[in-house]
Order: sequence, then structure tokens, then C-alpha cells
Amino acid sequence: MKTRTRRDLTIIPGVGDKCLVIACDSCGAVGQKRGDILKLPAHYAAKFTVRVALTEVMCSGANPMTIINGAACEMEPTGKDFIFGIQEELRNANIPDIVLTGSTEENFTTSMTALAITVIGIATESDLKFGQAAKGDKLILLGTPRIGAEVCLESAGFYAEINKLLSLRDVREIVPIGSKGIAYEAKNLAFINGMTFKLSAARNSMPIDLYKSAGPATCLLVLCSECSINQVLDVYPNGIILGELL
Repeated sequence: MKTRTRRDLTIIPGVGDKCLVIACDSCGAVGQKRGDILKLPAHYAAKFTVRVALTEVMCSGANPMTIINGAACEMEPTGKDFIFGIQEELRNANIPDIVLTGSTEENFTTSMTALAITVIGIATESDLKFGQAAKGDKLILLGTPRIGAEVCLESAGFYAEINKLLSLRDVREIVPIGSKGIAYEAKNLAFINGMTFKLSAARNSMPIDLYKSAGPATCLLVLCSECSINQVLDVYPNGIILGELL
């Protein structure tokens, strides 16, 4: 079994049927340093950066095991603020026990807040929510694309919904939406399953912008069979049926 990729994930075979699932994200110019563009306490930069990578790993069906925090800033105070933000997000995700490691920049004074996050999870191959799509499967949108100052700073992410969706047999795949937007991820999901995506309505009649960045995973795409639509909407009643795979 070879190392492979799936969307933004890297999947590395391990012992037996186990594998590592790795996701990364980075953030720059969000903080309170002189060169920052979006002025916010630095712990928010870490909170939402780890949310992106953590959500990717969890949506795959893997259990997060390790978080690596590459802080391109000093430990005092920015590095500690990053750690606080990561720990806050882990509480949102109800993950009490995980290895957190990383590094800081102590040789030079930095003028912009920046960090990179890597999340490593572990899964059995059979638990991965990939590659089970069938023609006629539906794509349901959870959430609304938001970016920058539009993002609710105290939002808790989709962790509870993800855990419920993973338990549904006919949910084929869960895709966090980021900077490339909903339309890109829908078309890419169809492509990697050897199909095409068809909108359920005209683009201009959709209540959301299909091409807008969703920032730090402010919405999800759920690919499911037609018979499980109601189960998905029970998990997230405000979900929108976007279309289907053909």
C-alpha cells in the first residue's frame, strides 16, 4: 500500500490495516503585531487554524493523535497565546487527550503573527469515509461560507455534527470547505469519484455564494445516498441540498 492523497489529506500506510491521516493549515497576518492585517488576539489565529486541520482529519474518519504547532513568533507572549487557542479548540472538539508539540522563533523579532498547524490522526482503512460514492448520491451543505471579520469568534465548529454523521452508514464522505469555495469542492469531489456534479437549481437561485471562500471551515459538504437525506437533515436541520453526482 502506497502513500496517497485525498483532497488536502495525506494518507500513510502503517502496521496491518492502520494508516496515518495528516492535514495541515497555516495562518499569517492575523494577530496584534505591527504587520498584522486582521487585528485580533493571537489565540484566535491558532484556534481557527487548528480547526481547519482538525476538521479535515475528523471528517476522514480518523482519530486525531498529535498536533504540531509551528509558531513563527516568540513564545512570550504569542506562542503561549497559540497554545491557549489550540487547547480551547480541543475542548470544543471534546478531545481531552492529545499530544501537542511545536517550535517557536527565538532568534529574531517578528513583526507579523504567523503559524502552521499539522494534525496527525490514525484510522483503520475500513473506517475512512472515502471512495464509496454512487450515481445519484446527494450533496448537502451545512453552514454558511464566512471569511475574516465575518467569522463568529466564539463559534464551536462542526465537531458534534461530524461525529453524528460518521455514524450514519450511507454518509459517503464529509468535506470541509475552505478558501476554494463550495463549487470547487463539489466539482472536485465528483471528479475524484469519476463523476460530475449537477446543481439542483440554477446558480443564481442558490441562497449562498458557491464561489466565496469559507475561511476556517465555516461550512461542510456531506455526500450521502438519497435515502439518508433526512438523517443528515436531522443532524443539521438548516442544511441545503445542493445537487447530485451523475
